[in-house]
Formats: sequence, structure tokens, C-alpha cells
Amino acid sequence: MGFSKHIDFNNLQIPHQLSYYQIPYLKTQDHSQIQIFKDDNFFIPFSIKEKAVISIEKSPFGSFLKLNSQSPSQFETFEKEVLESLQQNHLDEIFIKHPSSIYSDFVDSSELTKVGYSTFYNDINQHIVLSESWEDQIHKMQSRKLNSLEQDGFEFRKIENTQVEKVYQFLTVCRQAQGLQINISLEKLEVLNKSLPDTYDFFGVFRENKMSAVCIAVKVTKDVAYYYLPGTSPLFRSHSPMVLLIAGMVSYYRKKGFKYLDLGVSSLEGKPQETLRLFKERMGSVETKKPTFLKSLK
Repeated sequence: MGFSKHIDFNNLQIPHQLSYYQIPYLKTQDHSQIQIFKDDNFFIPFSIKEKAVISIEKSPFGSFLKLNSQSPSQFETFEKEVLESLQQNHLDEIFIKHPSSIYSDFVDSSELTKVGYSTFYNDINQHIVLSESWEDQIHKMQSRKLNSLEQDGFEFRKIENTQVEKVYQFLTVCRQAQGLQINISLEKLEVLNKSLPDTYDFFGVFRENKMSAVCIAVKVTKDVAYYYLPGTSPLFRSHSPMVLLIAGMVSYYRKKGFKYLDLGVSSLEGKPQETLRLFKERMGSVETKKPTFLKSLK
């Protein structure tokens, strides 16, 4: 098993296409506090925060990535070696931010419970299945909004990646209007956009040249695109341009051969955000659990 506390990113080989485990993404973390474990069958990076281990802190999810077919006993051996190494560093507990079940590249959540992890909380994750029948799954209210937006001159457009600063500034205004902040700096986003050029997509809804809504999406795997940073202008909120934006993203990624559009969580540490949850539900989404697991290292 390979292990590194002080990582030489130039020599690290990431054995999977998962975007959140690529070298440029790991570099945006505090790399003096990253520990990585891997062997021929499994791979997992951790953030170290005080006395806790998190997989990984600033990512939407982490957990144990499967690299090859393996038996449960092989995972048990790997996980035991990971814990033994972490215990040597006098750490207290480990948190696994496990993904929704649409991400098939990770060990099953049942494997974690078998080796002693308990559910700290379950978030509500929602995704859209990118099938040809999606238009039949959305609520009639959303269908009416789509028709109204198109009649009022709103258009869905793919935005060039060179416009990252413009999109970020728009999102900043949207988040400030809600009393929120963006969880990534412009500098880090620019680095990721440049170093992972086929990973981030920028979309917008416009009326003439006025931007009403945007979303930065992440191609996480070949099957899943993630609705990462959405925002709607306060000036256009009554028009619900995000309905058209999601519809456009569904069409775009469906044509690209993706299976799912991951709309992310509709809860905070397990507590439902009902308004957000209802909006995604009306957009034809399916709910799954996104568990965070806990295990003591003492």
C-alpha cells in the first residue's frame, strides 16, 4: 500500500478519471494536510483537520474508490491498514463523505458498515436520469415556466470557459443577495479551469445580452455531471430562469452520452431544505441518500 503525508504531486499517479481525485484538484486543498492511501485495488485521499480525518474536506464527497474488482476481504484488509496508519498519527475520528449511489466507482456503503462505520447523518441527494423521457417527468408547472421563458425571449447558452471571471462575478452577486458566499475562490477556480480543461462547463440563460442565471458544472466521471455552482439574478428571480437552465443542461449532457445530472444535496448535515428539495423534485429528479459515516480511531 502506498502512503504519503508530504505529497510530491509531480510524481503522484492518480489511477482513475474521477475529477475530485485529480492532482490539480488535490492541490487546491491544503496539501500539507493531505494524506493518501492506495494499493492496486483501492484509493482514498484524506484531509486532516485538527484531530479529525475527512474524505476530503472541501469536496462534495470522497470515500474509498474501487480501482479493480475485489473481494470484501480485500477491502477489509485495506481499510484496516488505513486505520492503523492514521492511529499512529494520534488522530481521533474519521469521517467518510460517501457519494450517492449513482457513483458506481466507490465501495458500497454496506461495506463501510460491515467494518464498523456508523451513519453520522444522511443528506438528501437528488439527480436527474438523462433519459429520453425526462420531459415527461417534470411537473406541469415547470413545463409552463419553460414555455413562458421561451416566449419571453430567454435563451439557454453554453458559455466559453474563458469567461470564468465574468461568471464568477455574477455568481458572487447572486450569492450575496441570498446572504451566502461561494465556497471556492476565483483564483482556485481559474487554476482548476485551466489545469483540468475538459472538466468544468459554464452555462447561462440570457434575454438578449442580459445574463439571468448561470451554472458551473463539473464532469465528475464519464457518466455523471454535477450541478456545482448555480445562481439566479435577483432581477430575474420571478421568471425562474433556472428551470430553462437545467432543461438546457439535461439536453446538453444527454447528447454527450452522460447518464445522470447530479443536482447535489437538498439538506444541511441531514436537515432537509424543503424549498430546494421541492424545486428539484418538480424538475424530475430522483432522491438518494448521501451518507456521512463516522468511525472512532481511539
